Amino acid sequence: MTQRTFIAIDISGAQRAAIGHTIGTLKPLRADVKWVRPENLHLTVKFLGDLDEGAVDKIALTLKELTAGYAPFQIELRTIGAFSSLKRPDIIWTGVTKSPELDSLAADIEEGLSLIGIKKEGRPFSPHLTIARVKSLRDYTPLYEKLCAISDKDFGVCDVREIALMRSELTPGGAQYTRLKSFPLDQTVS
Repeated sequence: MTQRTFIAIDISGAQRAAIGHTIGTLKPLRADVKWVRPENLHLTVKFLGDLDEGAVDKIALTLKELTAGYAPFQIELRTIGAFSSLKRPDIIWTGVTKSPELDSLAADIEEGLSLIGIKKEGRPFSPHLTIARVKSLRDYTPLYEKLCAISDKDFGVCDVREIALMRSELTPGGAQYTRLKSFPLDQTVS
């Protein structure tokens, strides 16, 4: 049996609430978008796709070894943007400011997993939290104007103390995420 999996960093309750509040102010604009529920907000470090249990076990072992070399660090959640652009978006996101620790961890995960047969990502790592998926541009103009006005929104600093291997189940009510395993960063590394 396969599982749809990804590696993620969870955010703090304060940030979840702040981003959820912002989503709450945007929802009434009635654009044709699917908003992410605040409890599902996370930063995807690497999407793995459908994997069997044996592959999940190998990934877990690799992640355990990798995280042992990293001390906890902080990331700042700031800005609202979109892929491909705010004018014609597919995904609306909250950005993560430049973090050498996060970039290094993501690169090490990418490299470490490639050694056990997980395909490398074809594009550079672009840390973000998806807050909405755009279905169409119908009634989008009021949302676009509001997003431009709050594009430099600051959601604060988040402590990264672990990464998680997650399972995603797609349901009619939206994605359901389950934490399969957690991998704490090493408190003794400096």
